[in-house]
Amino acid sequence: MKKLQKISLLLIVFVMLFCVTACGGNKESIVIYSCMEEERNQELKEQIKAKFPDMDIVVQPIATGNLAAKIENEKENIEADIVLDLETSHAKNLQEYFADLSDVSTDQYLDGVIQSNKYYTWVKYTLNIIVDNKYFKEHNLDIPKTYEDLLKKEYKNLIAMPDPSTSGTGYGFYLNVVNIKGEDEAINYFKKLKENVREFTTSGSGPTNLLKQGEIAIAMGMTSEGVNDINNGYDFSIVPLESGTPYNTTSASIIKGHENKNNVKEVFEWLLNDFGRYDKEHYMPDVILKNQENKVKNYPTDLKDADMTGIDDNSIKSKLTEKWSSEING
Repeated sequence: MKKLQKISLLLIVFVMLFCVTACGGNKESIVIYSCMEEERNQELKEQIKAKFPDMDIVVQPIATGNLAAKIENEKENIEADIVLDLETSHAKNLQEYFADLSDVSTDQYLDGVIQSNKYYTWVKYTLNIIVDNKYFKEHNLDIPKTYEDLLKKEYKNLIAMPDPSTSGTGYGFYLNVVNIKGEDEAINYFKKLKENVREFTTSGSGPTNLLKQGEIAIAMGMTSEGVNDINNGYDFSIVPLESGTPYNTTSASIIKGHENKNNVKEVFEWLLNDFGRYDKEHYMPDVILKNQENKVKNYPTDLKDADMTGIDDNSIKSKLTEKWSSEING
């Protein structure tokens, strides 16, 4: 009898363990494809774990161009449920594959920020000249404050700029010059600037990396990266262009049809309302939210927007980057 009781008890334990394992194994995952930098993705993962301990949420890092291509190829069948920090020109071009977000509140945004009910602005990021103060002092050079200043022959091989055909940061500078000068004059300008450019980098972070390595003295890059380097002890300065500060934006959305999966809407709304505010206040402080605080030391708060007409138009971007590839890279 005792032997039978032991066998029965073991069977009950086995069945219970099987049920727990089976239930856990069948838990539906929520997949977020994120184009943010590693530090921001890591913060996102930690906050997700604390906020949704019982959900299986995967954050998959991916470059914005690669994500756009993946959505275009796989459409609604893509593994991702939520896309985060996708360059807005791509989001606008691919909006037919995104869910209708009309029932997701946008009350936290400043008026005019949201342009579509298929994708919501994630961040606005500004672009500026970042200079190595030590180099300029040692060589008694004037600080450049305009695009024309960057053509001075004393800056030969001292400048790095992201390539507009591979970087949204580089494209922001390029489009701004096009809007100021017109297409043909802009191309002529960049042909002259090329004489002073040590490297057109593939990524937007390339120029500031070269600046930190001491290989250049002037980086055309993201304000946030320059400020981060300053806060980490580098003797750099952020120099806003007199014609205004170029900028670009990224967006977030839900893949069409995936809004019906369990908890996807809940997680997306938390991203916009909670983590989104944290991300902007601690990493990307250019203001797009009501009552948004700037908690990043040394981040400039008096930047004047440059003319960025067409920044979210993928057809303009395709035409201009093709022209860049043939005229500047060719």
